[in-house]
Amino acid sequence: MGGEAGDNGTAEEGGTQGGGTTGGDGAGGTSMNAGGTSMNAGGSRGGNSGSGGARTGGTTGTGGARTGGTTGTGGVSATGGRPSNTGGTTNMGTGGTTNTAMNPTPIQNGCSGYATRFWDCCKPHCSWPGNVSGGVKPLNSCSAANQSVAANTQSSCNGGGAFMCSGLTPWSVNSGLAYGFAATSSGDVCGRCYQLQFTGSSHNGGDDQGSKALQGKTMIVQAINIGFDVGGGQFDIAIPGGGVGAFNACSSQWGVSNNELGQQYGGFLSVCRQSNNNHDAVKACVLQKCTSVFASRGLTDLAAACRWFVDWYQAADNPAVKYKEVVCPQAITARSGMLRNGVDNRCGN
Repeated sequence: MGGEAGDNGTAEEGGTQGGGTTGGDGAGGTSMNAGGTSMNAGGSRGGNSGSGGARTGGTTGTGGARTGGTTGTGGVSATGGRPSNTGGTTNMGTGGTTNTAMNPTPIQNGCSGYATRFWDCCKPHCSWPGNVSGGVKPLNSCSAANQSVAANTQSSCNGGGAFMCSGLTPWSVNSGLAYGFAATSSGDVCGRCYQLQFTGSSHNGGDDQGSKALQGKTMIVQAINIGFDVGGGQFDIAIPGGGVGAFNACSSQWGVSNNELGQQYGGFLSVCRQSNNNHDAVKACVLQKCTSVFASRGLTDLAAACRWFVDWYQAADNPAVKYKEVVCPQAITARSGMLRNGVDNRCGN
């Protein structure tokens, strides 16, 4: 999860996670998945399996954060992307574009928030049966080979064999609408969807050209994780290459060094911003890392989502949003398997 300078930028894979502060570019905190009983030093990703462990996501930093998307009030039938059946959820195609969904009605009087980014490979909070509301199916988690595992399998960030499924990545529906998944603040959030309408400015990234380019676009995200240090109105979007934050199961899952993953908070974008002043050069730098880390290893779903971050999301750094809770599009629930009723439009998610 993204983290603001001076804020705790950790996200838990369960249990409470210890803070590490994030700052500067790419403060993208980590998200923590609840569950599991073991605790890692420096912040527990674990919590009681089935109880409310939480992924503590930091607040946004100038380069870190999972960016969120807007959610449309009308459910859509498009599944988006190409079906990949990458373990865990059904039809989890990633990165593709489909034009069959109608764009949601623009938000007139929404809440103010912002999007950050992360991908730590840990088992999400909402994959533990005890963390979802009655009647809601827990989110699937996957093995290192991206095959579904039993619901009570311990998180990879606690030494277990459960990872985030690679299908939980963002994808574009059309040039103005995208879908994805995110960590939000603590509470009964598993399965809720939010429409994010990008304002054209960055929450804390200064004169960010990527955030400007997002103006007018919308994203709908479903909450799959929580963070006790994720502020109200923050959406830490699950984006491969977005930074691992406090916990890192990606190096072991993918066989990569910590250095290849970019900055701990902020990932590829934060590193590329340090060495490039021109936004086009920054985007080219991120694309090269998408290829070297994901495409070169045959991780096609993750590579496609990493390119989505550059192409559709314009490599935006912690963009500001207007948001509201909405009914989940069918294309999102088809991937996650989480379907819940009711919408709560109080600000603060």
